[in-house]
Amino acid sequence: MTRRDSSYEQQRVKAPVYLRITIPDTDRKGKDGMFVLSVQTNMPRYKRQSYQNVTRSYLEFVRLREHLVEEHPEAIVPVLPPERSLVSAADVHSMRQFLERISHHPVLSQDYELQLFIESEFGFLPPAKPKRILGKLLDIGVKRFSSGASAGLSLGSGSGDTDDEFEEERAIASKVESKLQIVIKNLDKEIKARRDFSSKEAELATLSNTLAASESIPELARAFKLLAKPLDGMAKASKAQVGGDATVLGSFLDYKLQHVQALGSALDYRLSVLGEYDAAIRSTESKRKTMERLRSSTSINPEKVTDSIDDLEDAQLFEGNMKKRLEQVSAALTKDLEGYRQQSEDDFLRALRQYSQRQIGFERAKLEELESVGAGIKADAALGQTASHTALHTS
Repeated sequence: MTRRDSSYEQQRVKAPVYLRITIPDTDRKGKDGMFVLSVQTNMPRYKRQSYQNVTRSYLEFVRLREHLVEEHPEAIVPVLPPERSLVSAADVHSMRQFLERISHHPVLSQDYELQLFIESEFGFLPPAKPKRILGKLLDIGVKRFSSGASAGLSLGSGSGDTDDEFEEERAIASKVESKLQIVIKNLDKEIKARRDFSSKEAELATLSNTLAASESIPELARAFKLLAKPLDGMAKASKAQVGGDATVLGSFLDYKLQHVQALGSALDYRLSVLGEYDAAIRSTESKRKTMERLRSSTSINPEKVTDSIDDLEDAQLFEGNMKKRLEQVSAALTKDLEGYRQQSEDDFLRALRQYSQRQIGFERAKLEELESVGAGIKADAALGQTASHTALHTS
């Protein structure tokens, strides 16, 4: 390798690692809509630096997220937007946001299955996971070194966290999840009531048309006819409005609920690792006390001493590994919490903006219908005055 090549290689290695995934287009052909991806990266393990026209279905996105949740329980994995039969511009934006959050995540962006998701030429189906030997050994270690020492330890929701920040986040997440479930139920009731109301508006418009046709007094017939059109227009606007609210608000609340649950799952995982670490500490202390008893014993059994030393060393090693694991999980979760808070704020403001714009549009449509009544009354009054003047001049 020449000096120039060596210098170039050093610059390439020092360059910030990036993974950019965008959705420039969608393919609506066939039964299921497909998202067309464009990918740029300088990660050395990828086969190429650019991938174009990578088509993936919503189901393949679901498979990817399920894998990430299972493989990285310590991470707050971004939530997928809801599946739609017709993919709108807002849906594409939400899917772009999902991919952007994954590609910027320090852990998730390095996942090997994500690379397969991008590079696979025949769709994405995560391979069956091999038996996790390390996980089995970890479980065996927990059972071995926590036997007896962890009696009474509970990892449920009632168990507290030793870190105030994580304990506070845990309490907030639990409350938000509970409140969101209540809000979703109340929204369903409110949507149903408003749908019934829009149906009554449509019935009233039909009734006005019927009365206009059967009314013998011309003035009343014109009034009923004049009223029927805006009532029908308002009924249609109300129906579209409530349908949009069910989609926009309902989807956002479901999305937010899943987002909070993702946070809760990550906090629960840290708590389980903390419980295992606490059990390992108690186990090490128990083994140490056993050693001290053997040392102070008048009759020493060499075999027991050897076994006790081995047990203590194993317990200390396991405790050290669990401490390191807890530190890794805590550091990753602390960083994820910063992103979670910012994402929650961004998601809320985006949903509020979208909802407000829709409401303004529908309310303007209703106002125009009501204003048409006033314009119709004025036109009818002017027509009546003209007829009166004509009759007066004729007489």
